[in-house]
Amino acid sequence: MAEKLRIGELRDLLEREIAELEARLQLYQQLLALLDECSTEALSSTRGVRRGKEFRSRDGRVAARLAATRDTIRLSFTRPVPEQHPYIRYMLTALERLASEYEGLEYTVERDDEGRITSVIVTGVSRDSEDEVYAVLEFAAKKVSELPLR
Repeated sequence: MAEKLRIGELRDLLEREIAELEARLQLYQQLLALLDECSTEALSSTRGVRRGKEFRSRDGRVAARLAATRDTIRLSFTRPVPEQHPYIRYMLTALERLASEYEGLEYTVERDDEGRITSVIVTGVSRDSEDEVYAVLEFAAKKVSELPLR
């Protein structure tokens, strides 16, 4: 009987600890969002950010961030994405096509240690190409944010 009581107490203790950790996680996520907002404002005042957007998963976590400055558009993933993913392949193919169509347009793919994509930086974006490049990156970010966590 005493053993069941201890198990119950341990269970209650663990549930309280989990609740506290979830509250702390939520606080840290809010602080991170605030930090991102502050850094975006600082970036916009110094470098002229024209557009920025966050893409959130169904559970509310930020999955990707898209930021456009004068001649650069950057898509950053909060969790690395494999290059084999169909939406990522589409994005890279579309960027390759756009780079061949628009003179001076270049893109760089940053990867983690396992070869998964962490961000894509497109430079040399002109007014003519800006909407197309932004649309391609926005589409990929939106689709990646809809993926379930693994």
